[in-house]
Amino acid sequence: MIKVEHLSKTLGGQKVLNDISFEVATGEILIFLGPSGIGKTVLLKHLIGLFQPDQGTVIVNGTDITKLSQSQQLKIRKDFGYLFQEGALYDFMNVFENVAFPLREHTSLNYQQIRQRVREVLDMVDLDEVEAKMPSELSGGMKKRVGLARAIVLGAKVLLCDEPTSGLDPIRSRDISDLIRQVAKKIGATTVIMSHDVHNSFRIADRLAILNDGAIEVVGRPQDLLSCDHSFVKEFLKPAAV
Repeated sequence: MIKVEHLSKTLGGQKVLNDISFEVATGEILIFLGPSGIGKTVLLKHLIGLFQPDQGTVIVNGTDITKLSQSQQLKIRKDFGYLFQEGALYDFMNVFENVAFPLREHTSLNYQQIRQRVREVLDMVDLDEVEAKMPSELSGGMKKRVGLARAIVLGAKVLLCDEPTSGLDPIRSRDISDLIRQVAKKIGATTVIMSHDVHNSFRIADRLAILNDGAIEVVGRPQDLLSCDHSFVKEFLKPAAV
């Protein structure tokens, strides 16, 4: 579903991504782990076409999105859902309007159809009776859930998540991690998550990749990474080995 080959990117004179290559199978959850500022978000933005690489390709469902025009990229992004680190809800819209926004922008559904779809996805993320609430009335965990609902409301084939547990306590971090896996598997979305949350990543990932100095140190199943002898990988994964 997603195939990245020899991706490199320099920003501000610093090589942020250095010859990155990986694949994500249809319906798979791949989580990238690494320290803050290591280029995880930059990589994620390449996957949705917000950044153009200096070199390399990003192939999604057989299409190299690095070669698409802006209008073509906008069309293909309808198949993507993006869960932002802080939820990125519109603070002047209530929950219903936030989740309904992509449907109003990209479909010709009438009000009743939009209302039904919003209720479906809010139910999918275990939220009830919050449609009229404003973002300022929501807890951090609820904002993440609303953001996830908005990300999947168009029927995302690809789900991209940027630090989904950031700012949450351990219990809420566990809950949102479990929910992302549950929702991704239910809708069959190919999912890429950028995270520093080692413990929860090992719980929900099909495979994991470790980023360091702009390159992938290792990629594999959780058990493969725990048996890896690479010094940086062993040090970074200590929380998962406990």
